[in-house]
Amino acid sequence: MEQCVIVVHGGAWAIPDNIKERSHEGVEIAAKAGWKVLQAGGSAVDAVEAAVISLENNPVFDAGYGSVLTDSGEVEMDALIMDGGQMRSGAVGAVST
Repeated sequence: MEQCVIVVHGGAWAIPDNIKERSHEGVEIAAKAGWKVLQAGGSAVDAVEAAVISLENNPVFDAGYGSVLTDSGEVEMDALIMDGGQMRSGAVGAVST
């Protein structure tokens, strides 16, 4: 495997002290999920998907399971994934439950 780096962030905000440790742990778990895919020979897109799924399944983050509700109390999400090597992407917007 070529040298690579996985960077995962859990949001761009001031993380409250009461969830700071869980947030850092969640980001580390997500990065490890992506790294595991790469070590098994998976693609970068597959590694990103694994990392994002990990974040979405963690209620500490405001994505997937932990989504912030709209003003009307509904979950509404957007998502995008891109394969830069192939210059292809896919997206959905305003997905709700």
